[in-house]
Amino acid sequence: MRIDIKNLYKCYGDVEANHAVSLSLEPGRVYGLLGENAAGKSTLMRILAGYSRQDRGEILFDGRSVRLRSPADALSAGVGMLPQDPLDFPALTVWENFMLGGVRRNKREAVRGLRDLAERFRFVLPPEALVNSLTVGERQQLDLLRLLDVRVKVLILDEPTTGISLAQKELLFAVLRELAQEKDRTIIVVTHILPDALANCDEILIMRRGRLVGQLARPFAAEEIVRLMFGENVYLQAEACHKPSPVEEVLLSLENASLVGEKLVLTGLDLSVRSGEIIGLAGLEGNGQELLLKGLAGIARIGSGKMVFCGKELQGRASSEFRRSGIAYLPMAKLEEGLFGDLTVEEHLRLAFPDRIGDTSELFQRRCMQDFQLRAAPSSTAQSLSGGNQQRLLLSLIPLRPRLLLLEHPTRGLDISSSRHVWDHLNKCCGDGASVLFSSAYLDEILARSHRVLVFHGQRLFADAPTSELNMETLAHLMIGRGKAA
Repeated sequence: MRIDIKNLYKCYGDVEANHAVSLSLEPGRVYGLLGENAAGKSTLMRILAGYSRQDRGEILFDGRSVRLRSPADALSAGVGMLPQDPLDFPALTVWENFMLGGVRRNKREAVRGLRDLAERFRFVLPPEALVNSLTVGERQQLDLLRLLDVRVKVLILDEPTTGISLAQKELLFAVLRELAQEKDRTIIVVTHILPDALANCDEILIMRRGRLVGQLARPFAAEEIVRLMFGENVYLQAEACHKPSPVEEVLLSLENASLVGEKLVLTGLDLSVRSGEIIGLAGLEGNGQELLLKGLAGIARIGSGKMVFCGKELQGRASSEFRRSGIAYLPMAKLEEGLFGDLTVEEHLRLAFPDRIGDTSELFQRRCMQDFQLRAAPSSTAQSLSGGNQQRLLLSLIPLRPRLLLLEHPTRGLDISSSRHVWDHLNKCCGDGASVLFSSAYLDEILARSHRVLVFHGQRLFADAPTSELNMETLAHLMIGRGKAA
């Protein structure tokens, strides 16, 4: 289906999210939509998917003007959107979620339809499994099959590679290329990961400050794309980033410890972390990185052994004792675990910093705006923010003087410039004596930012190596169990 957007505007109060956007999208192609956070990408796609309405401008499908008043209107017109965080019901089974919003049928017919689609695209989704037992990548695959089941002609994917493994990402793009070649389907991938767009898209659309500033076809010039996105020269690959030097003082130690999660147990953990040290956690999803962070935060149970932090044993204590000791944990699931969707930015600040009595405007300006470049008003609710701004808000709630920061994908959904700003702040914390343990789906970020890397494979800590001894190839081999184990 051909899409024409003509002179589209969208404002939120005084903020102009989309300004005079005009573009044409042809069927049978994969488009990458790039731009820094708050460039207007998500707003434009939400309008196209019926979640928001434009203030001015026109949308045409195959030359026919359409008014999309709801996601149901968009689906009826053949447009479906796969959001960054899967829209599903975790307590229901895979087949029950597959049926939601789709064709009316009984269980046998739904299971057959699910299996036929899953087999076609090489997805492994047991129909009777509960959705809360699936990985992020598998939940994304289920959402994709639901949209294909209702035969969408325009498929929008918002940051689809965030939080999924390399193998799942390769499979996803192979499926998207296959879909684009059949039945005149149009694919739009909203992403901030430039190599993904360069490798997998037929054309790249670039937005900056609400405006469409470029629409480029192959062959792509990466430097030109970055210049259009940011208006300045930025590095395209991981560079030798400045890192503060850790000291000899051991801030944290695990001694023959076991950590117990819902689906996994890590055993025999012996680990020490020095003050000022930055440690990256690498591994395919589900191998223990998340459990280690939750165990060190006091959220997952320490089943045996010792955890000593700043000279005090913490095993067996409540998670509140971990927080009072100076340990801060930032989860990947922002709205589910980190933020309250209905609360405002100001209310989050009051909860995070209860000692700041009275006016929070100074804290908002310094912490949210200056430190983490949050683009929102104090009265904005968490659920109204874009994924990138939710991440900024979550980072803004880090204690002012932390001793240990435990971060799941700290730059998830952030562009290059914003990611660097976050790391400037984290490096400053480490320079003041804090330590950082972080997971990331981006191996270049792990290699560039860490002093050392813990690699998880086979649901255990497989290797512990300084980054000076690693490169992309050796790290990737360790993640799949090849190479020297710890």
